[in-house]
Amino acid sequence: MRLFATRVWGNPIDGKTPMATFGTEGHMARLLAISSPGDRLVFVGTKTERTPPELRGRILGMAEFGRLRLRTLDYFTKAELDPRDFDARGNFKFPHGVPIVRGWVFASQEMANDVLTQRLTMLATPGVEELTSPNDIARILAMHSDYFEPPPNQQFDQMRRINDALKPTTGPTPSNATYEVEKSAMETSWTYAMRFGTTKIWKVGHTSSVPGRLDEINKHIPFEIGIAKWDITLTQKWPDAVTAHAMEQKLFELLHAKRTTGERVNCTENELLSAWQRAVAGE
Repeated sequence: MRLFATRVWGNPIDGKTPMATFGTEGHMARLLAISSPGDRLVFVGTKTERTPPELRGRILGMAEFGRLRLRTLDYFTKAELDPRDFDARGNFKFPHGVPIVRGWVFASQEMANDVLTQRLTMLATPGVEELTSPNDIARILAMHSDYFEPPPNQQFDQMRRINDALKPTTGPTPSNATYEVEKSAMETSWTYAMRFGTTKIWKVGHTSSVPGRLDEINKHIPFEIGIAKWDITLTQKWPDAVTAHAMEQKLFELLHAKRTTGERVNCTENELLSAWQRAVAGE
């Protein structure tokens, strides 16, 4: 297990937005490229006015993070986010992130410079910096902490199960419950595109059961009175949920200008097909 430090002014393990967010996709991608499942982020309060005076420069907490690339506004509305994190044009300053799987809030929240012999560089402000001193790592892991588990959330719970399944296993043979989690995370999955009636509104996602997902979504549509319903248009089979989710996110990236709310996009069928073919090919 490796530790990566990042400076924050809002604690990601406060139960409000269980994500570690970044201002650019590059910083998020770098974290995932240099880390492995089971590694942790250490949150250090900035010394700016956005951080309460009593927390500035202190080690606030630590979190295990998921291996999936997320877009913050896919999971949280503007009302759920701090209005100070939007620029004058209404753009969110931290659009990229990774899910928090579980966390630890340090009781003492000591000054980083008192705990760490390694001095954090400016890289730890927009991105992350690996803590390389064995003594520093040992000190952090020995700090008294309160365990934190993000509140239940259907989308994030699946990501946490995937992350746990990806971590290397050590020690005793996993229990049946653990096996079921790994089996669920790594079972065959599909990326899908649904169309709402004959409109140009599409819903993109991934699931281990396309018929089940379709039934679930249409339960919320009163199509019995003649209103259109969702129908499956495209599916792509993958060996596991991680790959299926990656294609889903690639589609959102390719159709960024066409996105409306949540998992929906407003585009022509040809535009969707073009993006679909590129996402399958990994372009």
